[in-house]
Amino acid sequence: MEAALKYKLVERIINTDDDMVLQEVQALLEMASDDFWDTLPDVAKRHFEEACEQLDRGEGIPHEEVMDEAKRLFGKKQ
Repeated sequence: MEAALKYKLVERIINTDDDMVLQEVQALLEMASDDFWDTLPDVAKRHFEEACEQLDRGEGIPHEEVMDEAKRLFGKKQ
């Protein structure tokens, strides 16, 4: 990786006061561990677990339907 990019990233990390950003960076850096779940921020775990519960209750929307709706709403302009 280019050294200048590394320095820019380090500078942005040092200058941020956003705990979520810091937690996400930490999670990304620790993903090499055996179980990345343990490195995820608690808020990410809660969102994932909530999404799984919604799917278990049949509240999910199939991918194809989401894509069809996205194409309808944001289709390519001619």
